[in-house]
Amino acid sequence: MSIQEGATYTLINVKSQTALDLSGGDGKSIIGFGFHGQGNQQWVLSKGSSGGWVFRSVATGKYLDIEGAAGDGTPVIASNCSREWDIWPDEENSNAFRVFIPGTSFNVDMSDHGNSTPGTPVTLWGKWKGINQTWEFKRGKYSARTDRLSAP
Repeated sequence: MSIQEGATYTLINVKSQTALDLSGGDGKSIIGFGFHGQGNQQWVLSKGSSGGWVFRSVATGKYLDIEGAAGDGTPVIASNCSREWDIWPDEENSNAFRVFIPGTSFNVDMSDHGNSTPGTPVTLWGKWKGINQTWEFKRGKYSARTDRLSAP
């Protein structure tokens, strides 16, 4: 599978089977939550000016970002900053991807070793073989051209 610019995706963590979710509680925290298909679990992907990928929330228009410097445990958040990310296929699972801060080994991690409890924080962590750092990209029905959900 290849990632397509302008397409909308829901990211499902391979370990927890929860979606990458922009919390409705504070509009900032990125958490794991059971899939429900609403806009806060949908991300439009586009290419940034440096060639990386930018994730924009369908629900709020905010971007996937981090709070502070990249490191183990750094919170992944939504902000107005259009941070670029690298997306690489996982070496062990051809259906999954890893999402990295460019030029580092820090990738998006479902914390607590992939805890499936709703509200589990999503953080950065240095790459290791844990499948809690791997994500399936499920293509959404959202149309980036019309800025609305399309009928099935």
